[in-house]
Amino acid sequence: MKIKHLICHILLFAYLLGVKDGFITLWKDDIAEPLRVFPYRADSLPPEDQKALSRGIKFDKKEDLLAILEDYLS
Repeated sequence: MKIKHLICHILLFAYLLGVKDGFITLWKDDIAEPLRVFPYRADSLPPEDQKALSRGIKFDKKEDLLAILEDYLS
């Protein structure tokens, strides 16, 4: 039971960075609506980053998310 609780805890606080309508988008948890759509087009990034975003990049730590957002949005 403790492992299930830990997995649920991790999933509840996960972030997913991806693309919606061509823009870099952030989702939290498994909520269908985005937490935020950034005014930056994914196609302005290098091809490797575009591929990663199209697959979705999951973050369990807010610090990791903020670091990659700083790279992508600067």
